[in-house]
Amino acid sequence: MDPLPQEKTPKQQFHIETTEIAAKALVDKKISFVEWGSQIQYRCGYHLVLRLVEWAVPDELLSLSSQTLSDNGIPCVPPSEGHTGIYGQWERAGFVHSLDPVRSHRIFLYPLSLIGLTLQETVEVASTFDHTLRILTPKPRIYMVSLIRYLLDHPIGDSSRYHVHDDLLGFISFYILHDTPLYTKDGKLEHDESEEDFQKRVEQAVQDMKSWDWDSMEEKWLVIAERVVRDCRTISELSNCGQAQNPARPLSPRAEGEQ
Repeated sequence: MDPLPQEKTPKQQFHIETTEIAAKALVDKKISFVEWGSQIQYRCGYHLVLRLVEWAVPDELLSLSSQTLSDNGIPCVPPSEGHTGIYGQWERAGFVHSLDPVRSHRIFLYPLSLIGLTLQETVEVASTFDHTLRILTPKPRIYMVSLIRYLLDHPIGDSSRYHVHDDLLGFISFYILHDTPLYTKDGKLEHDESEEDFQKRVEQAVQDMKSWDWDSMEEKWLVIAERVVRDCRTISELSNCGQAQNPARPLSPRAEGEQ
């Protein structure tokens, strides 16, 4: 069930060489790092431009990882106020390194504890940016559970949920449901799948998901996973913590497709 990396990083990706330098620098320092967020969606077949490169490292190696990138000419920069307002904790929890002068492409270094994973829950794969390097990625089941767990552990309206909400939605869409990106032609949106066909696809996706390596201790996660696959609107309702004090969601470019 493990998704494989693309055979070759497409030309539309920016700053590939600099990102390769960053990955190699961490590998040379023997720092294990786990890919996260949009990279996993890309690995699962979603052809998006990787403006944000997200890596998680052991908590005790977070500062060393940031210093390693700085030493290799990839400067550490403060989180942008705009993004912090949207993604909250994710901008402040680790270090941000800029891949270009205007900071439109960045590397985010997170502590593993933030994403709720251990190195033992990952598998070794070829790096998205340099296939000669071996890095770590969570298996699909582990990744999905970690996203669900994060949402359950944070109150509805907490700004740090937005990033995870979008990642879970993208993962379900492109890896589990095998959606194709919507596109327009002659100004009209093309979407010719009937509701009946869509429901058949959902049912097949649920059966495929149930075939993953779920153990007896993970049954509760499978129940939740099935619920959100059948109705993605329930993702926003996942929480064991009630409502945040200021639940209004700020405008987010990543969320535009959900409206």
